[in-house]
Amino acid sequence: MGLLTRSLLLLSCLLSLSVYALEKPSHKVVLTISGAIHVTNVDQEAAFDMTMLKALPQYVITTKNPWTKEVHTYQGFSAIDLLDSLGNKGNLLQVTALNKYMTEIPLSDFAEKGAIFATHQDGILMSVRNLGPIMVIYPFDTNEDLKSELYYSRSIWQVSSIKTLIVAE
Repeated sequence: MGLLTRSLLLLSCLLSLSVYALEKPSHKVVLTISGAIHVTNVDQEAAFDMTMLKALPQYVITTKNPWTKEVHTYQGFSAIDLLDSLGNKGNLLQVTALNKYMTEIPLSDFAEKGAIFATHQDGILMSVRNLGPIMVIYPFDTNEDLKSELYYSRSIWQVSSIKTLIVAE
């Protein structure tokens, strides 16, 4: 690869990252992202308030889960959209809850299994008391394979932080 080609490639990469300038949150921070990301807004992390998360593309899952026993409609964002906006290079997420419980979720679960980070249940913003402010939810009712301890263990609630890791596949 010639010097001109490498220079144009580097410039293209830098320009694409600059498109993803991340403003600082103006309200209470509900989620912090760290790890293999390039775009940050507070130290070496990306901090988000609920308004910033709501600005991401929104997805809906209607399903029953073991914690609520009834069918509910969940609305939220995909880790794919969130992390793409941060120049993510990781493929494994360490997701931590407010009580410090942590689980690992392959990023592929969001593309291949349809998981989302839900912020709303039945149109209402999820409170800490009701498994919020953020919960990982899978479309359990549309894929029987998801009704297993593996995916139940990844359905973490009261999410407060995500660390992206690069793990050899």
